[in-house]
Amino acid sequence: MSNELTEKIREYIARRCRDRLEKLDKEAEKARGTLTSEEAVAVFNLDYAAKRQAEVEKYQPANWLSDAASRAKQISLVSHALKFTHSDAKGSSLLVGAGGRGEYLCTARLQDIYTDVVGNAAALDVANLLLLQVGEMRLLDCIAINNPEPLAVLATDEGQLAQWMAGFAEALKISEPASHTLAKQVYFPVGEGRYHLLAPLASSALTQALYARITNSRFGEEAKMVREAKRKSLYHSGIVMDFPNLATQSFGGTKPQNISLLNSQRRGRAFLLSCQPPVWANRLTPPKTSASFWARYRYQVRANIRELKSFLELVAEQDSTIRIRHHRAGLVQQLVDELHQYAARFWQLPPGWSCDSDLSMDEACWLDPARTDSQFTVRREAGDWPKSIGDRFATLISGSLNSDKLPMSDVEHSHFNDQIQTEHKRLVRDLEALI
Repeated sequence: MSNELTEKIREYIARRCRDRLEKLDKEAEKARGTLTSEEAVAVFNLDYAAKRQAEVEKYQPANWLSDAASRAKQISLVSHALKFTHSDAKGSSLLVGAGGRGEYLCTARLQDIYTDVVGNAAALDVANLLLLQVGEMRLLDCIAINNPEPLAVLATDEGQLAQWMAGFAEALKISEPASHTLAKQVYFPVGEGRYHLLAPLASSALTQALYARITNSRFGEEAKMVREAKRKSLYHSGIVMDFPNLATQSFGGTKPQNISLLNSQRRGRAFLLSCQPPVWANRLTPPKTSASFWARYRYQVRANIRELKSFLELVAEQDSTIRIRHHRAGLVQQLVDELHQYAARFWQLPPGWSCDSDLSMDEACWLDPARTDSQFTVRREAGDWPKSIGDRFATLISGSLNSDKLPMSDVEHSHFNDQIQTEHKRLVRDLEALI
């Protein structure tokens, strides 16, 4: 594994060398195009060749590692970064371990900590070197346990290797805790005139874990296949994961690298899950009068009534067909179903609540079926109260549909009346069997 990590180090340095030389070549080509004489071009080519060779020497593994080791002290490996609070804050950041216990979702509960890097943005190339990984082993882990094997074959002598190990170890050191005027601070009382200064820090490790999970669930290859199967109504063994009311917070503006390395990789974005409390429905209040009950019902089905009215006006001049009758019956059935569901809400109220209302006895038989007083019992056992409810429903719907384009006759009224009574009697029979 050490040999594989060594090869990764070589490849990383070689890739940086190629990127640097490509940039130099483009700049040289642009500058060469501004020259007007062959003599000036010849002089430029000689200077550029020397400059390019100096860059090649700089990126020889031993030379580059010596330079990187000298700059490692400019960065710190952390899990909680202070600059998420304020980009100019100069206090301490923090590095914590994983595998903690407890019932709260926090950084310590992560199985693997995403190590972030803060410090001089110009030294982030050193951070990327230390984060090179093969399997479970990272270069920074080797530095932490003083294992020089991945770097040994790249050094020219033992003294150089020791210099690298000492230099890279600087990135792992934790400085003395210090806050800052731009940091968040909470003075927590612990005694008479005594306080603990608490400095809340944003967890970049937890932010990265959340970002990776959400991004993979939205744009991962497996997630794409699952969503495609869902879109086509096909079976898939995977699970579609959605995060409703997801918010995005930005850090660092146009220079996210000034906050931290992981923040730069996220392009300055962090996801925020919705922590809103549950939105409870309004408390169920019983209707005080018959008029208020039917008015609230009509408001609830206003969209259904508009749809039915538009359809009836559209086919008013057409001959009645099976398709028209079926569609009209379906729209009316929706109104009936909504009425049943609306009425069922009041069955959960304490029995006898209708005694304090101005509802008719027929409406009380329907909406307060567990009521037990004698007058109510006699009326309910008479069994003819559903007709009164049907008449009231039919009158309400007919009145809502009536217009110059759509005059409602006794035939339409009777149709609504028959339909509500048929459905209502069936529902009442089921209800009475449970009481």
